[in-house]
Amino acid sequence: MFIYSFGYIIKMFKKIILWCEFPKQVDWKKAENLFKNMPLEIYVAVKSKKEYFKWKNKTKLELYPWPILPKSQGYWFSGFTSKKSIDKLNEFKGMKMKIDLEPPLPNWEYTTTKLILYGIKKIFQKGKNSDYLEKIINKVISKEEIIINEFPFPKWYLKRQGIYLKIKPYLTKNLMCYTSFAGKYWRPFVRFYLKIFIKKAIKKNPNIMFSVGLIGAGILKNEKIYSSPKELKQDLEMIHKSGAKIIAIYSLEAILKRSSPEEWIKNIKDYI
Repeated sequence: MFIYSFGYIIKMFKKIILWCEFPKQVDWKKAENLFKNMPLEIYVAVKSKKEYFKWKNKTKLELYPWPILPKSQGYWFSGFTSKKSIDKLNEFKGMKMKIDLEPPLPNWEYTTTKLILYGIKKIFQKGKNSDYLEKIINKVISKEEIIINEFPFPKWYLKRQGIYLKIKPYLTKNLMCYTSFAGKYWRPFVRFYLKIFIKKAIKKNPNIMFSVGLIGAGILKNEKIYSSPKELKQDLEMIHKSGAKIIAIYSLEAILKRSSPEEWIKNIKDYI
């Protein structure tokens, strides 16, 4: 699809990606009907290759693995992850997948204030297994694309946490641009920051991609989410204007659980 604006034809996203963190919550037949004929990829959170194929065999949609760890092991991957847990990525060697680089899952109930304080605390800590994590990720990369999730934060901070990788063949970076976390009051300020960050990021790496959300809560359970499809559309437009070719959205199950999922999907289709 193309949009004609101010005398120019603007090409839309060539691919839409949906994260799926809770596949047990998905009605796969309903999802197939709602997303029919869309250039769609879905990355499903799984603890093993066996679990991935279990979900893959349940749907005709295009599914790929998103390896995660038990909560007790940090859930995401970072320099703080034990070598034994990092080694679990070897099971997915040569597969197209998404690897989520984030500090360990905190063991407290989420609030925005606690999350900010957690981030500040991590500034003074260094992931001791950062080099090992990078070594294993390099090992599992084959000729299939791997998406690496990163935060839109300064490189020095990400490297210290072991949640940063250099750009290389078959590796696509995804920056998590989740504006809903900020809440209604702070969201405009976060969007302003992201517009600047995104512009710089895509200038350095034209193949970088971005994810937007949240349409529904994630593993922290009570994260702030979009109040309406309009907020999703605003963020899709922000990423589209950057010139990015791929967009990811959190999440498949959240769309299906919202009232009038068709309205959310219509806003997505407007950018294909």
